[in-house]
Amino acid sequence: MTTCLLCGKNPKRASYKYCSNKCQFTYQYHQYIKKWKDGHVNGGRGIRTKNISKHVRRYLLEKYGEKCSLCGWSQKHPVTGGVPLEVDHINGDSDNNSEENLRLICPNCHPLSPNFRNLNKGKGRAWRIAEYHKNQIFDKI
Repeated sequence: MTTCLLCGKNPKRASYKYCSNKCQFTYQYHQYIKKWKDGHVNGGRGIRTKNISKHVRRYLLEKYGEKCSLCGWSQKHPVTGGVPLEVDHINGDSDNNSEENLRLICPNCHPLSPNFRNLNKGKGRAWRIAEYHKNQIFDKI
């Protein structure tokens, strides 16, 4: 009989790898974070999107706590019970999801950061312009 990959308990069926969904999700989380730190995955979600993976967000929340890294704000939302923090790219490059480039900041500090949303437009995004020109189709007259 096999044992759970996370906790070592016996699963309900011999074909199962985990004893519960909680063990499965926790194991997958740890595996993803290990791959992210080793550089095998970029920490993003989707193929062309610039969203941060839920695993990376969870890792940052566990490492730094539920508080803004700039002002220390930690007020919990009355409905969800969590602190509504946003993941910020320190250098403004949304492709760089390395641990050193990510921080958690509150919705008040995020718009005040120098790289918020579109403020760094044209800086470090030359690949987008090159991609646009590469895919541009010109009609021949």
